[in-house]
Amino acid sequence: MRAAVAFQEIVGQERALLLLHKALSEARLAQVYLFYGPPGVGKKLTALQFVKALYCLSATPNACNNCAACRKITTGNHPDVEIITPDDTSIKIEQVRALQRRLSYKPYENRHTAVIIDGCEFLTPPAANALLKILEEPPAQALLLLLTGKKAAVPLTIISRCQLVPFRPLTPADIRTILERQDVDQPTASLAATLAEGRLDRWSQTDFAQALDTRQSAYNILKNIVQTKNITPFIQARQLAGKREQCEALLHWLSLFCRDLIVLQVAPDMLLYNQDLRRELTPLTHRVPLDHLLETFELLQQLRTYLSMNLSPQLIFEQLLVQLHQALAIPHNAPRPNRNGIPVAHTPDTAG
Repeated sequence: MRAAVAFQEIVGQERALLLLHKALSEARLAQVYLFYGPPGVGKKLTALQFVKALYCLSATPNACNNCAACRKITTGNHPDVEIITPDDTSIKIEQVRALQRRLSYKPYENRHTAVIIDGCEFLTPPAANALLKILEEPPAQALLLLLTGKKAAVPLTIISRCQLVPFRPLTPADIRTILERQDVDQPTASLAATLAEGRLDRWSQTDFAQALDTRQSAYNILKNIVQTKNITPFIQARQLAGKREQCEALLHWLSLFCRDLIVLQVAPDMLLYNQDLRRELTPLTHRVPLDHLLETFELLQQLRTYLSMNLSPQLIFEQLLVQLHQALAIPHNAPRPNRNGIPVAHTPDTAG
């Protein structure tokens, strides 16, 4: 068994890599692993590199990525590596039955037959039951790597038979590093890291122009409240929160701006989510005390939860703007108003 894994392509998943390194170095390989965490954070890449470490033909302790076995895995042509993905929108029982037949044969070139099930939250109930039978008594040569972006949707009977390997969201610094390795220019990589929300797959799917417009709207709201201490909440709510998706995006960006202002106060040398706006954000941080920012961040998280409960986006946004004004626009030495954080109806005529 190999003492190390060539995971140099993988960034930001130190805990997962440590667990896999330990399994290999101690020759205590489980037969079934569940890689769980958000989509787009490196689960499939890690699974492939893990299998390469087992199959690599080089004399070095790391998977070389150059030998015949490594190249076959990279190109998807290794006879002992099977990758199962959803057929249309689900993984069907026919796919699992085919896997059962495949595992009844001996491996062709290696001691293991490695199976990667990418998206096991999409198993249909019959497919999940069929897979459970495999997991209850897996063939001795089988190595099963189950990947999911939604652990809560995987049956507990399957989870209980797996060695769990957690994956976390990527930091902006992780995403910048990965994109720069892919020869993405530094300004684009920095902006993509802000827009990606911890998922590498998001940056290529994002409408940059629209995302930047939404970010600018959120920044304008924050700046107007902090600098001018004046707001017309109901008019702005109608303009900015007409759609649920738009409201979700604005709350997301306001949360990131609030987090950046907190970081500028407590750890000014850390990278910001909106690193390209550091110069503009720095003056704002001197206008709002830290406890007000922490309160505002908590408020934003509460309102994002309320939005997921199918409440009216306009109603939530009206409440947001009123409470942001209370939290951010009041002088440092003024008494703090009470708030319960629960969206309530407001009458448009009361707007000044």
